[in-house]
Amino acid sequence: MTVLILEDEAITAEELHHYVRDIDPTIEVLALLETIEDAVHYLTTHGSPDLIFSDIQLADGLSFEVFGQVPVRCPVIFCTAFDEYAMQAFTANGIDYILKPFDRKAIAASLNKFHALQTHFQGNMPASQPTFNEPLQRLIDQLWPARRSSFLVNYKGKYYPVPVSEIAFFYSENEIVWLHKLTGEKYALNHTLDQLETLLDPTLFYRANRQFIIRFEAIREFEPYFNRKLAVRLQPVTPEPVIISKAKAGDFTRWLEQR
Repeated sequence: MTVLILEDEAITAEELHHYVRDIDPTIEVLALLETIEDAVHYLTTHGSPDLIFSDIQLADGLSFEVFGQVPVRCPVIFCTAFDEYAMQAFTANGIDYILKPFDRKAIAASLNKFHALQTHFQGNMPASQPTFNEPLQRLIDQLWPARRSSFLVNYKGKYYPVPVSEIAFFYSENEIVWLHKLTGEKYALNHTLDQLETLLDPTLFYRANRQFIIRFEAIREFEPYFNRKLAVRLQPVTPEPVIISKAKAGDFTRWLEQR
């Protein structure tokens, strides 16, 4: 049996690796991956393992993006600190979760559930049918927050809806997040960039770094920057340069190409 671990906290990843091997020494842990980019590259070049343990928040975004980019032919057990009420969706779909902080007992229980589900599906479905794809997709649909079509902004004591189609980028400065329209106006929002990332369509918006979420239509050009980073120019002009890190440069260019 082969297992892939997606976890951006090194200590947690090693702890999970240790528990899995201690519970079943026959399990082969193929890799410990920290980013969406690494996970997509691995699954594209190596195919699906028998089982994936995955955190929801990886170093460069939500792990759901991995499953949106690569056909995953195996079940996924999520290790996360996500709201326990949302976790009901996992058990309803026959895919387990482990709430952090976890221990050996929790890992063992999830592996036992995996084996029980594997036996059930293999005994009740045609061998040619990918057994866990539909439950995984239902899980993603339930946990992924509804996409926003607009945001309410306050201007001179009145509230106005700003359609998502009019937004150029979101910018965080001194713990205040600003919505910038394509026409240049800006408004303060009561959201963090992390919250916005879950509310926006990832095919339209990209989390460039800790300060920016940018819209595809606002991008004018980009060029190589110091130390293999990328500098992106938008219209309207941003308050400061938008820099894509070396780690995210490949993911960013693929995102542009897939549009």
